[in-house]
Amino acid sequence: MRVAGIDLSTHSIDVVTVPLEGTGAPVWHRFLLEGWSSFDRARGVRDAMPARTSELWDSVLAIGIEDPRGVAAGHAYRVQGGVLACLPPAVLVQPWIPSQWRRAVGLKGNCTKLQVMAHVADRIPSDWVSDACDAYCVALATRAAITIEAAA
Repeated sequence: MRVAGIDLSTHSIDVVTVPLEGTGAPVWHRFLLEGWSSFDRARGVRDAMPARTSELWDSVLAIGIEDPRGVAAGHAYRVQGGVLACLPPAVLVQPWIPSQWRRAVGLKGNCTKLQVMAHVADRIPSDWVSDACDAYCVALATRAAITIEAAA
């Protein structure tokens, strides 16, 4: 079984899966959104993302998804809605405010993308972009939350 983390923007959706238990390599998928405006790109989420019946989700127990904040959050919420419509309905989905997932993986809630990348650099391939690093951390935060819940 695996846990997924999703980082999204109006330009791309990054999905990283990590093993629920034990060791194993994280797996990164990037889905680019096309269109002239953020509105047009949001309309293309369904075409870019794998369907809810895709084999990508077959071994996924839970999904953490970034809950956008900041100046452009309204545009990102359009994308988030499209992403949510592509996720299997039977899978647990947990929204994470950026400061929450950062703290859950041992970072300051207001740290920079460069600090996130430095924090995970020894655990991921060197060619991963910052959004993939964020998705990786969202997956780790979600896995930790599942582990804590199971232990309670």
